[in-house]
Amino acid sequence: MLLSIDAFYKTKTSESLAKYLAKVSSERRKLVKLEVDLIPQIRTKWEKILTDRTTDRDRAENAINACYLYAGIGRARVLWTENPLIAMKTSIDRPDLINVGDRILQQIWDSCHREIARQIDPDFIQVVKAYANPRAQLTGEGQNIAFDRLGDFLNEVSIAEIKKTYPLLGPSSLPTAMQDYRIAYLSYLDYFHQIGIDIPQIQLLIDLARSCGCCWAFENITILTPKASAIEFNNHGELIALVYDGINILD
Repeated sequence: MLLSIDAFYKTKTSESLAKYLAKVSSERRKLVKLEVDLIPQIRTKWEKILTDRTTDRDRAENAINACYLYAGIGRARVLWTENPLIAMKTSIDRPDLINVGDRILQQIWDSCHREIARQIDPDFIQVVKAYANPRAQLTGEGQNIAFDRLGDFLNEVSIAEIKKTYPLLGPSSLPTAMQDYRIAYLSYLDYFHQIGIDIPQIQLLIDLARSCGCCWAFENITILTPKASAIEFNNHGELIALVYDGINILD
């Protein structure tokens, strides 16, 4: 039986949230006030992560190696490139590369979502998706959630730039980066991880997001980029500038 909020606040003030969660039913539940109060803290945390321009190569390589291990894939050689456009062109020049990024993400996403859905009331999941993510926008009377797609510039905005070298290339031919809009979306999963939902595997993607720019995972090789020195969005939350070495590669 789920403890009431009053019963919760009658417990010792020093009792951790994790200990409290261990007492509640494994059935789907609503969030208690202490958990709700954590949502804006997670949002603030991810606002800082999204604006941090620090690249940590060792942390990024450790994180991607752990992702491969989690998905049951052999460890890959890591190749760092200067920016996402160079990374994309590098991968295009290697038609022999076999993409495993989607497989890695799918295994991590699915396992996390299953555990969250098993324990948390669906309405509260939607609340967290909307308010923990600093890149989420509520649109229309139905309060629909529109996530900005941070990395879709690779398939949309920059396709014209890539086509200068590869005129016959179509968007469907481009491999998907492991970290596009999902960087901000991780805030929602991080929140549930922080309140005690047993999804430690999400920390692999969090470490990756905090330590590098983009990542393309293939069999035997991973292509990474450093973080951009500057990122700019317009008033609609659309990505308009991604600056490397003083140059906006989206121009």
